[in-house]
Amino acid sequence: MAKSKGISVVEAYLVAYNAASFVGWAYVLVKALLYLSVHGTNLDGLFDSIGSALIFVQTGAALEIVHSLVGFVRSSAMTATLQVYSRLNLVWGILYMFDYPEVRASYGLVLMVLAWCITECVRYSHYALSLLDIEVYALLYLRYTMFYVLYPAGVTGELLEIWAALPHAAAISSWFWVFLVVNIVNYPPVLYKLYTHMIRQRRKILGGGADNNKAKAAKPVDPVVSKKKKL
Repeated sequence: MAKSKGISVVEAYLVAYNAASFVGWAYVLVKALLYLSVHGTNLDGLFDSIGSALIFVQTGAALEIVHSLVGFVRSSAMTATLQVYSRLNLVWGILYMFDYPEVRASYGLVLMVLAWCITECVRYSHYALSLLDIEVYALLYLRYTMFYVLYPAGVTGELLEIWAALPHAAAISSWFWVFLVVNIVNYPPVLYKLYTHMIRQRRKILGGGADNNKAKAAKPVDPVVSKKKKL
């Protein structure tokens, strides 16, 4: 049920941001699925079909760092930075930079894009509705369950993309190659940090066993959609 007392300016902005982000990721997902349904394993035109929209919507996620820094949400700016940085590196530092089939027409790209899109469609729709006090338990459950599969799937796709870009980065600069290798080395600890964070959040919000019944009636204690004073 929607709020009866209205929402603050910050909340209205966050609703609009999350709704727009959902639409953007849903658009990329539909475009990717339509391409795959028509062309199957011929991935030569996949990036041409989704690339601009993918880069645009992912770049927009950088605002989440700003939201944390200015106090619009209670989520950690460091966690937001870790989540956004690797993706910006992939869309701008790899996909935008290297127009090669092994980078732009690979199964790694498919795995990465589908994992990102599904994750973000659920995440942003859940956030937008939560800000309006509309509870959809299915979204809440998916938000704190699908990561078990989608995080490893997305990371696998990301690592395949970085690996494919290494020879081309080396041709530009040895420092660029080293930079990408350092990113690969950093993936395990960063994934562990984000993965365990989500597991803790899942236990806190969904609980286990009999606690799941209580979760259905409870408000999602999600730091990203936490309420602020009205402006």
